[in-house]
Amino acid sequence: MKKSKPTIMLIAIRQGHFSREFLRGVLDAKVSGQDYNVWVVPPMEERSHLKACVSSQNVVGVIARGLAAELVEFLDECRIPVVSIRGPQDTGMRAYGGVHVDDDLVARLAGDEFVRLNLRQWGFVGWQDVTWSEARKKSLLGFAQSNEVDAKVLSLSEQQRFGWSGVSAIASWVEMLDKPCGILACNDEAGVAVLHACKLAGLSVPDEVAVIGVDNNSMLCESSSPSLSSIDLHAADLGRMAMRQLAEILGFELKGGAEHQEPALMVIRESSHEVDRYLLFYQIAVSYITSHALRGPSVAEVADSSGLSKRALERVFAKHAAVSPGEMIREHRKDAILRLLRNQSLNLSMIAQQSGFADASGLSNFVKRVTGKPPGEWRG
Repeated sequence: MKKSKPTIMLIAIRQGHFSREFLRGVLDAKVSGQDYNVWVVPPMEERSHLKACVSSQNVVGVIARGLAAELVEFLDECRIPVVSIRGPQDTGMRAYGGVHVDDDLVARLAGDEFVRLNLRQWGFVGWQDVTWSEARKKSLLGFAQSNEVDAKVLSLSEQQRFGWSGVSAIASWVEMLDKPCGILACNDEAGVAVLHACKLAGLSVPDEVAVIGVDNNSMLCESSSPSLSSIDLHAADLGRMAMRQLAEILGFELKGGAEHQEPALMVIRESSHEVDRYLLFYQIAVSYITSHALRGPSVAEVADSSGLSKRALERVFAKHAAVSPGEMIREHRKDAILRLLRNQSLNLSMIAQQSGFADASGLSNFVKRVTGKPPGEWRG
């Protein structure tokens, strides 16, 4: 039977904000000049299941999140390259292809906020037996110890994670903490559960309990009451980077793959700080600018994405930034283009195409105008 066109297989769970954003990043990263499929399949544990998948398609590469070591070995035997990413149940010390979440940075971002808020009691609400939750717990406990701060932990079983029994358990636990305290939840789902628990216990957020989640699922965070502060992991960037790594192994040219991993950042909302609305709008605008840096969105587009008029956006930036929206857009676009210029495998025409210019001369004119140097001086 004639095999189908080349297939890149993504083995990963599809539930949850991080998983969906990671998948979006993989699909965003397009390979130039290649006709191929991206096939998303759920995690598997049996060698026979993976063998059947590989046999049914012309699989040339795999991106896997949480694939068992013996199945990675099977793909190696088939000479199918794998970019492997940590999954919820991974316990070994395998390398994960260089694409990973910096759990130490997650803990440090939350801990730094708790320090600034002068909170001497910290807490962590995690999911029992989930690898990334355990890693964040370990990092927060270590950071708390280095700051000579007492930290308590509550681990929710699988049955408690999405039900009212978990909220009740959190409420009983948080009542015993010294107040005021700061709580880092392992993800936004757990963070919203903490907010529910505080209401159940009659505790004021953020005055008595400051709460921070992880993932920055904006729909979930901004629909909670109060809105949930969260740490943005840039999961889509991780997906783009994974696709770039696999493309480089396969010798494909990639269009739109992330050149670097944006570090996690704190998005402040009402669950941890008394914040003004101007700061919330500013954070939304900056997030949009950084997510579309290479293309360089218009000021009107940024304003619209933030739910503001252009004039209101300018007032927001006047209060919270040292530059105007247009200046920030140009600066981020410049930095994104210079990162591409340093990649010797990309010629000027390819870079111009990726960054939204009609041709290489348009790119050259932009680089000269914003840096004072021609593109050639930024190569390598």
